[in-house]
Amino acid sequence: MNFKRKTCVALALGTLVMGITAVTAMGQQIRYSSAAGKVAAVTNPSGHTLTRRFQLDTPNLQRLLSTTIYSGRGCIIAHLSGLARITDNYVVFQVRMDGVPMRGHTTLLDVPTPVVYCNTDALSSPPYDDEQYIDPTKVCSYNLFDRVLPGTHTVEVMGAAGSNIISGNEPSVNALVLTLEYP
Repeated sequence: MNFKRKTCVALALGTLVMGITAVTAMGQQIRYSSAAGKVAAVTNPSGHTLTRRFQLDTPNLQRLLSTTIYSGRGCIIAHLSGLARITDNYVVFQVRMDGVPMRGHTTLLDVPTPVVYCNTDALSSPPYDDEQYIDPTKVCSYNLFDRVLPGTHTVEVMGAAGSNIISGNEPSVNALVLTLEYP
């Protein structure tokens, strides 16, 4: 092999080893599966004004949607999507079943509450240097899942704004739809 080819092979192997190490260091993946014979969906055509500040309020999430399902044993999948009008850096969502956040959330900043988030893209240069005036609307879409036992379950979508809400310029979420697939 010539020098270039040896270098490429060495880089490829190094990248592979680093990738395997990174995945192992972050923990093992979680996998559930089952047939999903039922579907439920919920929305509120009026939309939602976000009044909770994720970093500052207690409780730091407000309920946006809620539905009750009756399922068998298996895997439940939650598809959440909507249009978020962001007025202070970001908005967060949490999908929970019977009060417990589903799989697929993360933590944000120093707040231990599991959430998924949607944020403004670039706040350091024009025209995004003052999100209070441009109020970007972004499509937010997430898939979450969990194990489900037979019985009746309540699934809720919670949400909140970033760390600041200016009266008269509250963030909002429209076309928020939760679709559930479950056994």
